[in-house]
Amino acid sequence: MLEINVDWLHTLGSLAGAGALGGLISALVNRKENKRIKKSEAVQAEAVAKKEDASAATEMMGLLERTVSHMEKMNSYNKANSEEMMRLMKEKDGINEKLKKDIALLQLQRTEDHRRITGLEKTVEREIRWRKDGDYHYCMADDCKMRIPPQGTFIRMED
Repeated sequence: MLEINVDWLHTLGSLAGAGALGGLISALVNRKENKRIKKSEAVQAEAVAKKEDASAATEMMGLLERTVSHMEKMNSYNKANSEEMMRLMKEKDGINEKLKKDIALLQLQRTEDHRRITGLEKTVEREIRWRKDGDYHYCMADDCKMRIPPQGTFIRMED
């Protein structure tokens, strides 16, 4: 085994004990100063945190103001668009009403035209029938005794 010098061990032990004792005394003497330093560091850390919080709050307020500004612009744009859409809808409704009236008038005119055409067709058909009948019974002799009815007495009957 190793041979250890006991004197050296006592010396090292004394130095270690003296260092520990010195540290203990230093800790007791500087205790108030260490507390003050720690308290100061805590206050500084709290101040930095509050400053960062204030900075973040200011940034958030800026973002909120920009968001509100954008919202107001969008609301204004939407309001203008909705007013324009309402105007266009009213205009379209007015045009639709006018077109409905025009369609009703055109249907009435078409019905009237159809009635007139039907009447004219009946008149033309009647005239054609009468002419055929007249051509069949036409007599060139003015004083024909066999003519029925006698000349100048024929009265046409409507169908």
